[in-house]
Amino acid sequence: MQGKGGLAWYQRPIIFVSGKGGVGKSLVAAGIAKNLASQGRKVLLAELGEISYYRDFWGLPAVGHEPIRHKDGFDLALWSGETCLREYVLHYLRIERIVNLFFENKVMKALIGVAPGLAEIALVGKITSGLRKVGPPLSYDSIVVDCYATGHAEALFMSPKGMREAIGVGPMGHHSREMDEILRNENLSAFCIVSLLEELPVTETLEFAKNLRSQLGVHPRIVANKVLEMPVSEAELSRLHENEARNPLREFTDYLVGVDRRQKRYLELLKTIDDELNRVPMIFESDPQKLVSQTGESLRLR
Repeated sequence: MQGKGGLAWYQRPIIFVSGKGGVGKSLVAAGIAKNLASQGRKVLLAELGEISYYRDFWGLPAVGHEPIRHKDGFDLALWSGETCLREYVLHYLRIERIVNLFFENKVMKALIGVAPGLAEIALVGKITSGLRKVGPPLSYDSIVVDCYATGHAEALFMSPKGMREAIGVGPMGHHSREMDEILRNENLSAFCIVSLLEELPVTETLEFAKNLRSQLGVHPRIVANKVLEMPVSEAELSRLHENEARNPLREFTDYLVGVDRRQKRYLELLKTIDDELNRVPMIFESDPQKLVSQTGESLRLR
């Protein structure tokens, strides 16, 4: 599936990767980043939140707001609403001591924590700042965003629209309109939803994709993770059973056939959203580097 101007989804400047918790979205996001970096693109893999998943995954000493270089050829950063808001305010005030006083004030910290949509708008502002040429330079060919899980991600994507409607004038209204336009522009932003081929993840993926289409007018791409690849056909298994009625593997192969049938049914449901969906097979690998490499190689990003 391509954007209006012919850009494939992985060629767009911003790629948001989301999905139900536990489906492997962080692994897929890392696989996309490594794949794109191997093609010679300048790539940033940006985590959203307060705690870095990749720090422990790769055994890194630290991951913070400022990008660090990963040995696989891309940069890595961890962005939270507060750090992005602090950077934005500092860019305009230019005096770090005043900014520190503002953010260290207990009343202001409480206000920032409860202000509806403020953290989300700060994050979207940071992610889109390079395209909008606002704030510190952010010069990357691709920003792969390891986004929140679906519910929180939806609130993130809707925050510019909500802020634009609440504050239609002034700098905040102007910036919110720009952010919203970038999210809706399918030559600039891509939305990738990762799903396991199980009932709850598929149901949540279908609902999330429907909401993205209706509220933003975008067409998300789907990555089906941990897809079972049957080594033989059902017909071959049936012949095996007939030839060896006491085959000790019979129960196990019957189980695999059942899993395969269920996965095929869920794949058909996901194809109603994206008939060219990517499949990541079950990968039996414990080494993080190899796991990311194999995940990236299984995605059609060329």
